[in-house]
Amino acid sequence: MPEPGRQLLIAIVKGHGRVERIMEGFLEIGVGGATVIDAKGMGQIISTEMPIFSGFRSLFPASGEESYMVMSVIDDDVIDDAVAMLRDVCEGFKEKGTGVVFTLPVTNFFGPV
Repeated sequence: MPEPGRQLLIAIVKGHGRVERIMEGFLEIGVGGATVIDAKGMGQIISTEMPIFSGFRSLFPASGEESYMVMSVIDDDVIDDAVAMLRDVCEGFKEKGTGVVFTLPVTNFFGPV
């Protein structure tokens, strides 16, 4: 029997509260593992670490909030539920600065699921 298809889900989100809701959502739909990494967006770097560009702060909404990268290898049969949950938590990713989500096919995977 062939292995189920899997995708690498990558989400960049703003705010620790959203990350907590994403972890809860993953557990509810059966995603058993994810990695969360502190991240810095372009707006955060420009507005805090490059004073010469601090006037551009208004171009980067939510540049003051913490950014996180959430990654998880997810079976194809759950990926739609995972993306729907992320879109719900992040208000559909409609507003600039709320984040992004995308998936990539996984061609090789080694380790427990």
